Amino acid sequence: MNLQLVGDVLLGILLLGWIGYRQTTWRPVSIAQMWRMPLVLGVVGAAMIVQTSAILTGVDLAFLILELVVSLGVGAWMGAIAHFRRLPEPRPVGSKGAVALYESRTGWLGLVLWLLVIAVRVGLDVVAVRLGAHAATTTGVILLMLAANRAARVAVFGTRLGRLAPVPAV
Repeated sequence: MNLQLVGDVLLGILLLGWIGYRQTTWRPVSIAQMWRMPLVLGVVGAAMIVQTSAILTGVDLAFLILELVVSLGVGAWMGAIAHFRRLPEPRPVGSKGAVALYESRTGWLGLVLWLLVIAVRVGLDVVAVRLGAHAATTTGVILLMLAANRAARVAVFGTRLGRLAPVPAV
């Protein structure tokens, strides 16, 4: 086991632990703020993929597409099961004057869905390696799949909150 692998495993554990904790606690919702994480994960993941000299085969692409579908589907599911509650007064979030009107959490079901994503990811990686799809198992791909999951969740949040938004008085 090399130092790079240990670092990747620790990074993954920390990231998933942090996301899991956030699933079970009430968090202010600012859609603009929520887009940051998927964007950062996507850029870092894409940069890591470009830096590797791995050649994508047809098997790699098949596994990438399958993992992307699973990540997007579970992310949308997480967005759909989220509970919202209105804040008593708008709460500032971030440094650019954004305010949150609602809080959300997905609760224990959200955490179970994260465990499902991890289990599917590990299972697909085992099968991918046995079929010779080594590029599909890189850290960059893992970050892209997390980015897809979070992006789908934010998109569903945005749609749901758009329906909850108060209608301005005339």
